[in-house]
Amino acid sequence: MSATLNITDILSRVKELDKDEQLTLLEKLVGLIRKNGPTKSHIKLSGISGIGSKIWSETSIDKYIDEERQW
Repeated sequence: MSATLNITDILSRVKELDKDEQLTLLEKLVGLIRKNGPTKSHIKLSGISGIGSKIWSETSIDKYIDEERQW
């Protein structure tokens, strides 16, 4: 690839393509970016199990519910 090739040059060339060719190019670019980019890790809800147990351990559930119902 030429060192003088820049985004403006590329975009002007892309505009010369028909719509189907532009969409194909876009799909290939997305695939290239996904392939080279970091993978997204998924967070499981089961991983947060017990996260607030220490906070809630000192709270009376009945008292808390009564207070919430009063406002």
